[in-house]
Amino acid sequence: MRERTIWRLRIVGGVALLSAAVGAVYGARFAPASVNAALGSLVGALNGLTLSALETVLQGTAAAALHRLPLVPVLVLRTLVYGVVFRATGMLAVALIGAVAPAALSSGMTMQPSLPFSFGVALAFNFAFMLSGQLGPRVLLALVTGRYRRPRAEERIVLFLDLYGSTGHAERLGDERFHRFLNAVFHDVTDPVLAAGGEIYRYVGDEIIVTWPLARGARNAACVVCCFAISAALARRAAEYRRAFAAEPRLRSALHAGPLVVGEMGDIKREIVMLGDTMNTTARIEEVCRSTGRDVIASEALLRAVGPLPPGVRTEPLGEIALRGKEGDVRLFALAAA
Repeated sequence: MRERTIWRLRIVGGVALLSAAVGAVYGARFAPASVNAALGSLVGALNGLTLSALETVLQGTAAAALHRLPLVPVLVLRTLVYGVVFRATGMLAVALIGAVAPAALSSGMTMQPSLPFSFGVALAFNFAFMLSGQLGPRVLLALVTGRYRRPRAEERIVLFLDLYGSTGHAERLGDERFHRFLNAVFHDVTDPVLAAGGEIYRYVGDEIIVTWPLARGARNAACVVCCFAISAALARRAAEYRRAFAAEPRLRSALHAGPLVVGEMGDIKREIVMLGDTMNTTARIEEVCRSTGRDVIASEALLRAVGPLPPGVRTEPLGEIALRGKEGDVRLFALAAA
C-alpha cells in the first residue's frame, strides 16, 4: 500500500476514533443513555471502516480523475459521497442495535445523525482534509495549534533535492509539458519521503526541500535511506517517463544537520518558515553536487548525527570544501551505493 494512502487512512482512523468518543458522549444524553452511547461508538467505528475503504478507492484508480477537476467540484463531490456514508452508517447502526436488542429502540428516543448533520460533518471533514493537502498535515496542525506563533529553535536535518538538466528539459518539453514532468517527479518523490518520516517543506522551482526533526531523521539513518529510496522509485518508473516525456529524471541530494529557527511568517498569506545557517549551508552543498557530478553529498555534521549508515551505502571523503558565502570550509562526503 502506498505511503500517502497509509497516511490518509491514519487520518480517517483518527477521525473515526474521535467520532466514536464524541458520539458516545453525545448519545449518553439521550434515553436510554447506554444504548445511544453504544450507538455513537458504533457509528464512529462503521465510519472508520467505510471511509478507509473509500479513501483507498479515491486515492487509487480514481485519483487521476479527481486531480483533473478544480478544487470546488472535488470538495462538493467528496462531501456528497461522505455525507451519504455518514447518514447510511447511522441508519445501519440503528438497524444493528435493533437486531441485537429490539426492546432498546421501543422508546423511539434512540439518537441517529440527521441529514444536515451528516452533510455538515462531511463538509468539515473534507475541507480540513483538502486543506491539509494544500499546506501539508504537519503545517496545518502547527498553524491551528499555534506551535510556531513565536519562533522556536529546533535541531533539524535538511535535504535539498534538485533535478539534473532541468533547463534542457524545460527547453525541449516546453513550459506545459515540463510542468507535467516536474509534477510527476514530485509525486513519485512523496512516498519515499513519507516512508522515511520526512516533511516536504517547500517546492522551489525544480527543487524540493525536505526536513526532519533531528532525532526522527537520524533514527536508522532514515534521511539517508530516503535519498536512495527516491532514486530507486524514479528508476522503477523510468520506462513510463521515457514514453511520456522522452526523459529519465535524476535528482541530486544534499544533506546537512544543524539548528534552525522555525516560525510563522506573513500577514494575508501565512506560512511556517525555517531560517538559519543550516538551510543556507545545505543549499551550498547542493551546488557542490553540481560542480562535482555527485548524486548524494552529506556534511560531516549530518554523518555524526546519523551514526552508522545503512547497509549498502559507502562514503567517500571529499575533504574540506569552501562553500559560497561561508567563511569556514565544511568537510563533505559523497554517498553512493556500495
